[in-house]
Amino acid sequence: MCGRYASTARRTDLLEQFQVDDDKADELKGPDYNVAPTKLAPVVISRPPADGPRDADAVRQLRLFKWGFLPNLR
Repeated sequence: MCGRYASTARRTDLLEQFQVDDDKADELKGPDYNVAPTKLAPVVISRPPADGPRDADAVRQLRLFKWGFLPNLR
């Protein structure tokens, strides 16, 4: 199956390198040398906090998103 990659960075390294303000990736334990579709993968996003005002400044968050491809629906 295509679409696999290795994620070798530790959680602390990601937090430091990307200057993350909000860590929501509690399930991230360590490196994963076989990140395949449907697995959770660490992602850094920048957006206003969900519980803050609409005009709040964006903060960087480390989250886990499901990795995968969307099928071509044409």
